[in-house]
Amino acid sequence: MRRYSFTPMLGWSFSRYDKFSQCKRLYYYEYYGKYDKEFPPGKITLLKSLTSIPLEIGNLVHKTISVLLYRLRKNTAPIDVANVLNYSYRLVDEAIKMKTFQEVYYHKLEAISADEIKGRVENCLRSFFASEWYKWLIEDAIIQRAGWVIEPEDYGELRIDGRKAYCRVDFLSPAANGSFYVFDWKTGKVGIERDTQQMKGYALYAMSLFNATTEQVKPVVVYLGDHYEELSHSFTEGDLAELATQVAVETEEMYQYCENIEENIPKAKTLFSQEEGNLCPYCNYRELCGK
Repeated sequence: MRRYSFTPMLGWSFSRYDKFSQCKRLYYYEYYGKYDKEFPPGKITLLKSLTSIPLEIGNLVHKTISVLLYRLRKNTAPIDVANVLNYSYRLVDEAIKMKTFQEVYYHKLEAISADEIKGRVENCLRSFFASEWYKWLIEDAIIQRAGWVIEPEDYGELRIDGRKAYCRVDFLSPAANGSFYVFDWKTGKVGIERDTQQMKGYALYAMSLFNATTEQVKPVVVYLGDHYEELSHSFTEGDLAELATQVAVETEEMYQYCENIEENIPKAKTLFSQEEGNLCPYCNYRELCGK
């Protein structure tokens, strides 16, 4: 896999710009908390580390599937579904023991129900095992396992028209027919417009990594939540050019809040406005805003 030398300059990603567009103060605490002079660094670090029940369900499902994929890449022996589910239960217990949940920290719940989370994680994993893509994985894609990309450690760093960007795929597999399948596992609600845009980034990542054409890349969103669904894409060069334009515009917007763009040093916190909206009850940092 290609590597890029480290630079402190910010890199565009869907998640970064999403926070930026929702609330500038949230964005500041998430990415520039170490520069804050109003609150102790430990407080901001604690709030940044808060998880939530929906977020943790997604984390646990992704973790379990990635471990399963690493195991298959190393050893093609049949997967024991019961063992995988038991592993996920242990992850749930560990998460509840080691992490602080937003729902408890902000007194919405007295405690987190391990059984509830285990049940929801299990439902997602059973949907995964029952899918045609899992059958394809263990029967066809496994032949190409040497080329698998599983949640890359570089967070999917790439360059989009020369600009740093991050598009971290959940799973990418070459196929015998010359295609490259890119998967994104979702445990939350279906968001066709949002997820379509995200998959454009994943397509660009696959093209960059394997020097592939748009026709060769096959992005798929797999929804593993309450109702199993799939969203497949076939992008044109025009679609990806639109994303490149979007990245350029959104990167420049974020640059406007940097005192030093090259070093990614922010301007004063007072310039990062607090937004009043539906996000506030779910924001990790609402304590700092007096919410």
